[in-house]
Amino acid sequence: MQPFDALSIRAVLAEARPLIINRKVDRVTQLGRDEVLLTLRGKSGVNSLFISAQSVHGRMCLVQTNQVHAKGDKIDPVTDRYVSKYGTGSSVPNFCLLLRKHLAGATLIAAEQPLGERIIDLVFSCVDEVGTAAIKILTAEIMGRHSNLIFWEKEGAKIVSASHNVTKDMSRQREIAPGLRYERPPSQERPSLYTVNQDAFLQLFNQATEINIQNSTATAAPESAPLATPELTANPEQTTSLSTSQVSSQLSGPVTGSTTAAPPTTIEQWIIATFTGAGRHLCEELVLAAGLVSEIEKARSIENAGDKLWQRVEQLRANENYRPFLFTDLSRYSVLGWYPTSKNEQVLPTKSLPSVNDLIEEYFRSCELTEQCNQLRERLRTDLNQELNKIDARLKMAEQHVLPGNDIHLQKKLGDLILANLTEIKIGQELLEAEDLFGNTGKIVIKLNPNLSAAQNAQMYYRQYAKSRARHTTASQSVNEARARRATLEEQLKRIEGAKDIFELRHLKENLTGRKAHEIAKPKAKAKKGNDSKILSVNSSDGWTIYVGRNRMENDYLLSRLAQPNDLWFHVLGQGGAHVLIRIPSSKQEPPMTTILEAAQIAARLSKASTGTKVRVVYTQCKHVRKLAKDKPGLVKYEQEKTVEVDTSQPMPKPMKQLFSH
Repeated sequence: MQPFDALSIRAVLAEARPLIINRKVDRVTQLGRDEVLLTLRGKSGVNSLFISAQSVHGRMCLVQTNQVHAKGDKIDPVTDRYVSKYGTGSSVPNFCLLLRKHLAGATLIAAEQPLGERIIDLVFSCVDEVGTAAIKILTAEIMGRHSNLIFWEKEGAKIVSASHNVTKDMSRQREIAPGLRYERPPSQERPSLYTVNQDAFLQLFNQATEINIQNSTATAAPESAPLATPELTANPEQTTSLSTSQVSSQLSGPVTGSTTAAPPTTIEQWIIATFTGAGRHLCEELVLAAGLVSEIEKARSIENAGDKLWQRVEQLRANENYRPFLFTDLSRYSVLGWYPTSKNEQVLPTKSLPSVNDLIEEYFRSCELTEQCNQLRERLRTDLNQELNKIDARLKMAEQHVLPGNDIHLQKKLGDLILANLTEIKIGQELLEAEDLFGNTGKIVIKLNPNLSAAQNAQMYYRQYAKSRARHTTASQSVNEARARRATLEEQLKRIEGAKDIFELRHLKENLTGRKAHEIAKPKAKAKKGNDSKILSVNSSDGWTIYVGRNRMENDYLLSRLAQPNDLWFHVLGQGGAHVLIRIPSSKQEPPMTTILEAAQIAARLSKASTGTKVRVVYTQCKHVRKLAKDKPGLVKYEQEKTVEVDTSQPMPKPMKQLFSH
């Protein structure tokens, strides 16, 4: 990205002065910490002057804005890019309030630039509270990380305010704070490219070529003494005229240490090290426009190389016929129009602008939007990749519980074989050797629990089968859901990578989050503790209280707020359904079997397994039930459970009639 240099400031002011001088300040809006928009009104209409002292995108230019709302600078960023980040009243920064106070009705009488400096002085004629005329200046110092907006009074040079204060701890050179005296940034003790005369320029150029020759010789002969980096002490505010001896002494300089920095090897480096007022991009444009090569060693073979470069410097000073254009890849822009638009016989994509102000606005705003787009893209990419990693871990865990079909039905097969050989099993028997009635594997050896009867052993294998089947079903559903979610996230990631601009990315972000970026989710009202009026409760035939959760939120409330450790919790086995709770009194008395069966009937009928006739329901104490995740209400794991089988085809018990009568 190309920074806003002194030449760009001069070109912007040359175009803007006829449109802003002798105009009254109509409105002052602060768009960011170091960004101000001045609305100036005159007989010919209204013009908006944008001033930014950002460290990266600092600039000043005339901009086209739509209507600014009177109450809070609330503008649609798609239709108008100059939107204030602040509201009204107490949220408006003090810097903006002070500017509004002092500049209300003021007239902009001058817009000046110290020659070759990246400083802009906007001079206002103001009237204070008692009607006394005063001259006040808004200075924009656009100097990278040292940029600042400073508002000060001309009489006494007292600082009124600044976009951000600079303390002694932050800078040893200059302190900026209200009440202090305003001083210009310290000079760099080098001549300015806009004030140096021809003789001094050519002498410095010739001396640089000679030093480069000597440096090449010194490189070939290591015993030669190294040469110092040029250090100039000329005053940049005065026209520079140096004698040959002064040039030689300043370029060679004393050797102050055992090692010194190498002298510049390119013309661009030499201009930047020797003069002020030119950056790297402008130096490259000057060299190419003069028809020179970048390396000093090769440039000295070109006849009158110094004169050709000086001619371009003279044109730079006097030229007011600007031909602004920018490269569409935002690599650079040109105010003078000298930079070549083709390379290796290939025409580079460029865009010409009607004015320098339009160029500066288009270039820097595009750079800002590109940077915002890249940052948002990276943020969304990181979020999606994190979500993909979580889904991969979940998928890996779920796939471990997906069993082959033969393994799932093995326990049921063993249970059936035990029932088929019920009369042959003796009390205390540990192994059963039975014929495989369901396959061609011959005889099967089945392990038995000697402490259980034959029917109880079969029931044990059936329970294991039911658990395995439920675990397999749940894991299969989780695998399918995870794979579908992963495919969706991968598609969204492709769309994010292919998004062309910030507005498309914002739209994708809204789809990802399920709401627009400016919408703020209202906090949900917390349920009052002990308020269980929304949870349905019925009385069993024996008078015990049974609570019923009808959805995920009620199920979650039932467990997290209402349940006591010794209460009995019921849920259908391996299917989704209601959570049912039997309240156990403080005496820890066990409920009768009638109440347990009625609670199991409620859990079975209010579940996905209600269409079957015989349904298995598990129950355990609430202290053995744990929630799986905060963001998944109603999803739990349990242990030390017991199983009861109910027949939903039987007549509805009395508590169920009470439940469905609500």
